[in-house]
This record gives sequence, structure tokens and C-alpha cells, in this order.
Amino acid sequence: MHKLEVDRPQQDQTVTSAIYTIRVDAPETLASLEVSIDRGPWHACRRACGYWWYDWSGYGSGEHVVVARGQNRDGSAIGSTPRRFTVALRK
Repeated sequence: MHKLEVDRPQQDQTVTSAIYTIRVDAPETLASLEVSIDRGPWHACRRACGYWWYDWSGYGSGEHVVVARGQNRDGSAIGSTPRRFTVALRK
């Protein structure tokens, strides 16, 4: 079975943009997918081009963690490993 994985940002990547699109690789069997950043609220993602996407903005510099969770069409749940990354915005 294909696993659920945050593909972008990569582990320990530094993001320098004020707007970033998180990309999640997931099985074709998923009916829905959400991401949570820094243990915050869950945000619905959109499916396009074989991946799930979430446009993230309004964040500050520092260390962050993103995790994804999805629900398969059969109702079963699947989750990702947390992905750690850093944001370094220019002032």
C-alpha cells in the first residue's frame, strides 16, 4: 500500500517565501486529506496533478512542523510522519 507523506517541504528544508504550497503524496484511495501546522487546526487540501496541496500564508519565521491525515473511500484513516522545517523570512 502506498503511504501518506508530506513531500514538500522536505525534512529540515528552509522556506524563504511569504507564501508556500505544501504538497502531500498519498494513495489514490483517499477521499479527503487535511494538514495541520504546529499542532494547529486541520486545513482541507485540494487534489490536483496526482498530489494533495495546501496554500499556506500568514506565517512567521521559525521552526515549524506539518503533519497530514487522510480518509480512504472505505472510511479508514491514514496519517503521515511529522515533517520538520524552518521558515526564514526577510525583514
